Amino acid sequence: MLGRRILLGGVLAASMARPGLGQPSAAMDLLPSFWPIYDSSRSEPIEARARALIAGYFQPHVAVHQGAGIGRVDLARWLAIFDPIADEVRRLSTAFPAIWREQVERFRRHLPDAASDAPVTIMLSFMNFDARVRLWRDRLVLFVGLDGVVHIHGRGADLGILLDHECFHLYHHQVNPSLILPGGDTIWVGIWKEGLAVYACGVLNPGITRQRMLLGDSDLAAITPELLRKIARELPPVLAATDGQARARYLSYGYRGDIPARSGYALGLAIAERVARGLNLGELARIPAAEIEKIVRAEVAAIAS
Repeated sequence: MLGRRILLGGVLAASMARPGLGQPSAAMDLLPSFWPIYDSSRSEPIEARARALIAGYFQPHVAVHQGAGIGRVDLARWLAIFDPIADEVRRLSTAFPAIWREQVERFRRHLPDAASDAPVTIMLSFMNFDARVRLWRDRLVLFVGLDGVVHIHGRGADLGILLDHECFHLYHHQVNPSLILPGGDTIWVGIWKEGLAVYACGVLNPGITRQRMLLGDSDLAAITPELLRKIARELPPVLAATDGQARARYLSYGYRGDIPARSGYALGLAIAERVARGLNLGELARIPAAEIEKIVRAEVAAIAS
């Protein structure tokens, strides 16, 4: 405890040597174990609530949180953000099984070669992310943080489109292992992966608006050709960068600056649309990384001109 803050970083560090959970199944939902603890401690002081959540929810699932990349968490701050949106998170938690079944059926109709047991974990991300795909225990896993979904996208979040986007990332890596670069993701591969996932949402959901394709982001949907040209002109010297700061400018939700956050998604969509002529999603997903780099560099130069 530090003042009124109760931090989870120590719980993570202390648990590193403990046996982890078993290999993730196709769907793992951690929230049924969260709600009873959250509800029963709602009227307690913040310290008591935090202790109850650590003992009853976080510690039993600590290996999953590690796998999702969740580190130090200020529980007092998190609860202050979470309490006002808890009802919406609960609604998504209840609705998730039906949304997931529909998503899987829609996805398999378009991409029948997609793995039938796509591993997904429904959890709390402590506002670290909405959904992300990470390598965990030698397998790519989709982690869905429902508190992050509501915090980032608001009430009534389009969870189906978000799942299509992230499941396409799973599929993309499933059919194209060359995307896992030894030195980590470069900006060019990030732009391609995110842009193609956005494009896939349009294919999987014909007739949706550009804003829905771009995960509800009105700023990205409003990017003009002139702004896209400006972004493309500054990219060539940094396309091979892998450091977080360089990638954040183009691919991070948290970026604040002179261009919209995640502008690489909009640029990647423009590139995917130019490349996609005559190719289906499966063919686009299989373009090898070495060729993708050439494509992205050529298309960035074309958009910049």
